[in-house]
Amino acid sequence: MGLSNAEYEAILRDYDEKQTRNRHALSERKAKVYAAIPVLSELDERIASGSVAAAKAALSGNPDAIADNSRAIELISSQKKQLIAQAGFPEDYLEMQYDCPLCKDTGYQGSEMCRCFKQAIIDRYYMDPGRKEVLEKENFSTFDASYYSEEAIDESTGDSYREIALDAYRKAYSYVEQFPEHKRNLLLTGSTGVGKTFLTNCIAKALMIAGYTVLYLSAYRLFEIFEKYRFGSAEENRLATRNLDMVLDCDLLIIDDLGTENGNSYTVSQLFTCMEERQLRAKPIVITTNLNMEQIRARYSERIASRLFSNYRYIKLMGDDIRVRKLFLEGSPD
Repeated sequence: MGLSNAEYEAILRDYDEKQTRNRHALSERKAKVYAAIPVLSELDERIASGSVAAAKAALSGNPDAIADNSRAIELISSQKKQLIAQAGFPEDYLEMQYDCPLCKDTGYQGSEMCRCFKQAIIDRYYMDPGRKEVLEKENFSTFDASYYSEEAIDESTGDSYREIALDAYRKAYSYVEQFPEHKRNLLLTGSTGVGKTFLTNCIAKALMIAGYTVLYLSAYRLFEIFEKYRFGSAEENRLATRNLDMVLDCDLLIIDDLGTENGNSYTVSQLFTCMEERQLRAKPIVITTNLNMEQIRARYSERIASRLFSNYRYIKLMGDDIRVRKLFLEGSPD
């Protein structure tokens, strides 16, 4: 990932804090249960004694004693579970609860970096301030089709803007449900304020909850990474190298507002390389843009336009600027 020692250690400290917090929470749960069921302490002592006896039996090579002690321990453990359940506590109440069950809050699965650690890197070093708050507000549960007109019609299809928006919502929802088995790329198009970024936030939020690494970058910032990788200072190049590693490696890359960046022939070629490399790695991309296909072809290259035509599922949104509409509705008298 190209992290500096200081950056790496900062994230490890976060993991240490998680482990400490979860151990403390387990201690509090144990104290609550043992206060409610005092006999559990006696049962624990019997389990401990049985374990010692089983160890001695193993050392002496006495298989019958080993089996007897194992059965006794299983019986006492079963009694414990029954008492805890009868007292109204969940079955797993005395088990450690992890933020990430995959790595048990260590950040690693064996020698491999866990997805949660990669997402922690993204959250700390890539996520814009306030973005978490945005994802809390903009997700599948907050989608509101009433902002789209039932009267306005797309003349090419005969569908209302609301029908088009609902179809886009269903496609975005299906995309999450089928991820990662169907690793499709998506291209969301439409004028400013019609909900393209909202839908990408819906996708990002759902996949992050499911444990996938999602990197959200504006086109401007992505092209800035390309520039600094090639033309930046030594430190800028180091950071850009780290950034490019994440751009190519994350489970889903979201490029927002393609067409608003200041590009040149080099950055356009890097965009194509990025698209090709992620395609080879079976890592999908979701792109939003205000441009239509002819504008994309004119602004970028035939190669990029061809990839978008052939390798991306097209989702179109139509309507008025929802942000303006919200301001109007919120300012209207009851």
